[in-house]
Order: sequence, then C-alpha cells, then structure tokens
Amino acid sequence: MTAAVYLLVVIAPGLLVGYASGIRGWLLAAAAAPLTYGVIGIYGPLVPLIGLRWNVLTLLAVSVLSAAIAYGLGRLTRTERRPQSLDWPRSRHWMLAGAVLVATGVGLLAMGRASGFTAIPQWWDASFHANAIRFIADSGNSSPAALKAVNATASNNFFYPNAYHVLDATVQQLGGWPIPQVMDVSNGFQAGLFSLSIAVMVARTTRMPALAAASAILACAFTQFPYDTLTWGPLFPFTAGVALIPALLALLGRAMDAPSPGTVLTTAIAGVGLTAVHPSVTVAAVIPAAFFLAQRWITRRRVPLADLRTLLLIAVVGGLTGVFQVLGTLSAAGGGGSAWKADWTAWQAVEEFTTGSRSIGLPEVWLAGLCAVGVIGLFLLRSTRPLLWWLVGGAVFAVLFVLDSSSEAPWVRAVTQPWWNDSWRLDAIGAMGSVVLAAVGLVTIGRLLSRVTPRLTSVAAVGLVALLVIIATRGLYVNRNTERLAQAFSDGPVVSHTMEAGMEELARLAPAGSLVMNDPFDGSPWMWSLAGAHPVFGHALILPGDAVPAGPQRMLLFNRFNMLDTDRAVQAAVRDLNIRYVFVSQGQIVGAKPSPIPGLKGLDQVRSLTPVWRNSQTAVYAVSSQIVDG
Repeated sequence: MTAAVYLLVVIAPGLLVGYASGIRGWLLAAAAAPLTYGVIGIYGPLVPLIGLRWNVLTLLAVSVLSAAIAYGLGRLTRTERRPQSLDWPRSRHWMLAGAVLVATGVGLLAMGRASGFTAIPQWWDASFHANAIRFIADSGNSSPAALKAVNATASNNFFYPNAYHVLDATVQQLGGWPIPQVMDVSNGFQAGLFSLSIAVMVARTTRMPALAAASAILACAFTQFPYDTLTWGPLFPFTAGVALIPALLALLGRAMDAPSPGTVLTTAIAGVGLTAVHPSVTVAAVIPAAFFLAQRWITRRRVPLADLRTLLLIAVVGGLTGVFQVLGTLSAAGGGGSAWKADWTAWQAVEEFTTGSRSIGLPEVWLAGLCAVGVIGLFLLRSTRPLLWWLVGGAVFAVLFVLDSSSEAPWVRAVTQPWWNDSWRLDAIGAMGSVVLAAVGLVTIGRLLSRVTPRLTSVAAVGLVALLVIIATRGLYVNRNTERLAQAFSDGPVVSHTMEAGMEELARLAPAGSLVMNDPFDGSPWMWSLAGAHPVFGHALILPGDAVPAGPQRMLLFNRFNMLDTDRAVQAAVRDLNIRYVFVSQGQIVGAKPSPIPGLKGLDQVRSLTPVWRNSQTAVYAVSSQIVDG
C-alpha cells in the first residue's frame, strides 16, 4: 500500500501538469516525477507564507492550478504543437515498458531484501532526513527555511532544499506509516525512476527502441548508482535528484526541437524540481546539457537564434517560478566542500571507476565488459552517435572522480566543491554515462549476433543478449546490490530495536512542547521521527561549523549540562528550552567522536537528575522540577 501511495504522489501531479502542457507518451511518463518536484519547489515555500498547511489537498490544489496555467498559456498563445511520438511498432513500446518494470522490480527487491521496507537506515545523514520528514508531516510547514527547527534553530539564513522531504511527508500524511517505512519505499523506487528517466532520454535522442530498453534494464545493475548513494551518507535527496537528470535533458531536447509555451514551461518547472531536491544536481545537469547544445550546434554548423531564445525563456521562466529556490540557495551558499582525504593513486581511482568495485570489492566484470564493447560499438553503430554528448558528460565526472580520489590540490577542491569534494557523488553521476555505454555494448553484441545468425532478428538477438547478461550477473547483480544496501540497514550501531524501545518509552514520559536533552552522536536524534519526542539536537553536529547555527544555549548544554546542580547559566538554558528529560544510549554514528559528549558524562552523579527508565542500551533521566520551574 505504501508503494502504491508513493507512486501516486510522485507521478500524478507531474502527469497532470505535463499533460496540460501538451506533453504525451514516454516523455510525459519520464517528466512526471521532476514536474511533481517542480510543483513542490514552486509552491512549497509559498504555502506557509499565505497561512496554509501542506498536505495532499494542498498538493492537489497547486497541481491543478499549475496545470490550468499551462493549459491556458498554450491556448492563449495558440502556438502549442503536438509532441512528436516515437514511431515504433507496439511491440517495441511493450519491450521498453517491460525493461523499465524489470529494473523497478530489481531495485525494489534489493531494497526489500536489505531493509524489509521497515528498517531504520543507519549512518550520518539519515536522522536529519527522517526528522525533516516528520517535522513537515506534523507541522504542515513546507518552507525550506523552516527545517532550521531540526538542528539550526539559531541560524539567520538557513535554507535546505526540501522537495524530497515534502513529497515523502505527503505520503506519510496519507497513510500514517512510520517514517523509516516511507523512506525505504521511496528510496526503493529510485532505480525504477532512473531506469525510466534514462530510457526515455536515450529513446528521444536515438529513436532506437533496443538501445532504450537496454539502458532501462542496465540502469538497476550498477552499484555506483543508486545503491552506493543510498548507503553512503546516506544521500537520499541527492539520489532522487540524480535519477531524474536524464528526464530533464529529454525535456530540454524536446524544447529545442519544438519550442512552445508547453515545452518551455515544463522544462523550466523540471529544472526547479531538481534544484528543490538538491541544487548540486542542477549544477551536474548543466555539464551534459552544455555538451548536448555543443553537439547540436556543431552538427548544424550554426547557432540558431531560436535555440538561444528558447534557452533564455527557459532560464527566465525557471528563475521566476523558482525564485524562492534560487534566492534561498544563494542566501545559504558559502558552505559546501569537505576535506575528504585523497588516499588513492590516479590509476587506482581509474580501476575503481571502471570496475565498480569500490564499495563491495568484487568487480562488475560483465558490466565493465559491456562498456568496453560499447566503446567499439560507437564506431560500428552510427545511430548511437547522437548520444556522444551524454557519454562525454559522464566522462567529465569520471575524470572529476579520479582527480578527487587521488589529489588534494586546491584547484581540484575548487572544481569539485559543488559536490562537496565527495568522490562517491562524482562516481554516481559518472556512472550514468557508464549505463548508456554498457547499453551500446549490449546492442552491439546483439547486432553482431543477428548478422552471424540471419534467422535471428536484430531485436530478438538483443533480447537474447540481455537475457544472457541477466543470467551472467545473477539477476543484474541484485545480490551484490542487496549486500551493499544492507550495510545501511543493520540493527545498530546508530539505532537498534532496543534503543527504539527506549525512545518509545521516553515519548510516553515527555510532555508535549518539551525538549529532551540528548547526545547528537549517539543515535538519539531519531527519537523525533520514530517516537515524536523532540530532542535538543535533531541531528549530528559537524563542529566547529555547526556551533553557531545550533545556538549558544544548546552549545552550552553540549559542553556543561552535567553541571546542572550548580551552573546557573545551564539551569537557565534548561528552563528556556523547557527540558524535562534526558535520554542517553549506546548508539554511535559511524565517523563521529565517541559518545558521550562532554555535557552528558557522569549523569548518575548529578543530583538534579533522577533515573526513571533504563534498558540494556538506553537510559532516561527526569530533570528536577525545582530546576525546570525555577
């Protein structure tokens, strides 16, 4: 049921807007998700300003409004053109649909086997995403600036693009499911959405059904994306955004070929959607888009004024409709970038990228082989050459991955800063080029096989090769990718079922409106999304940078809460924040300094605290009423 509701929420609003804009067929299907995110990105910041709560009715209302505007704009200008359909036999459409369904099923199977669609995702960023979803679902506040409530209450210019969180919060509001279940289902669909997105981009660029289907089916096999990014971090919004880059570029291609109010508007809204999910994804999309335009203009040996006019219109419409996202991102800019250690040689980084063995160890031999054949296929199959721009874009990120993994030079840090100097992100974006290159290899083998065996048609040969690849990879590496995902869904070390039981007991004790003193590094921030108790620290801190956004009172408690008996400043902070209970656990975020934090050491010696509940991994203390009431 959660899966059906998620699909309805992520697809239906975008379908409505896209259809009203004049888009049809496969392009409409691929554009639906980025358009839904675009609607959220446009109206999410606006809804709270006019005093409304975000819920499914709000999403429906703004989607209908957007569709009406798109339809009216097309009727008013009377320049709307019927979109070009893919002139394929019906069997080819079914082939593409089947490939997308297989990829979707493989992605869901891997996530389901790893998490059961109920497990708590471990690692650093997961608690922030979970608490952000819970905050939006409970408060109805869809403003990106409102997420300061999670862990940056003292920030004056906080802005966190939240379209991913708003969409998942809408799903949660509809069914009331636990937050981990909503996130697990949402993330399980990313392989399928990526498969649809890249298949339609390939189909629109080459008009080759076999290549589109091959791209669709291989999109779920590469560990680098989406499985690595769903584990590392975990980078949930980033993954959701990257999966939709090909769909945005398919819309851009349509707008260039047949400029109209509908194509301009939908491309702009989709661009807002990706920005609202994760701005770095939009920056990433610009690189293959630039190569697309360059190849288009070089092929035509001119730069048509119509193309420049269309690009300008898309930029203007995107800037106007996404003004909240643009201004918010600019106001919060200045961070980004991390000092990850470059501990590989350039050759090691090349090997890791080409074999996909970074996270699991065993190389993706069959996919690497298909990529090698794909390089040859680019010379043999002229019909694949319109995709050179996409492959060059992927190669750029492959180079950035190698540079980031092997060099700490300042200029390398500068060019990779939009992606936090994070080689995992660069690897994931670069892998999108590998998917298409491997698909070219698969089709090349199929074409050669059909020539050797004349009774075997080209499409049948490609289908046979695809079946052999599925067998050779044991189900498109589903076991390998399940193993990778499972690393993020163990019982601890951040939150275990035993710790979760302590959080549920805490929620029964803590009065509404109160805060709970906690350690940001021991998994306790999850108390918010799992049990509804509000922690002082809603996410792990990255110090010293997060000290100012957290605020002086919280940092005072971070360092000196255990001086509650005698320190009047600590007592005043406890009263101001209405802290009634303290929660400590044995959880530990990987990569964080060992808990407890300075202010939570030796709590059993603090006379103003009374132990009220304990199990093998958690403890709850009540703050003396004399302190709380002054």
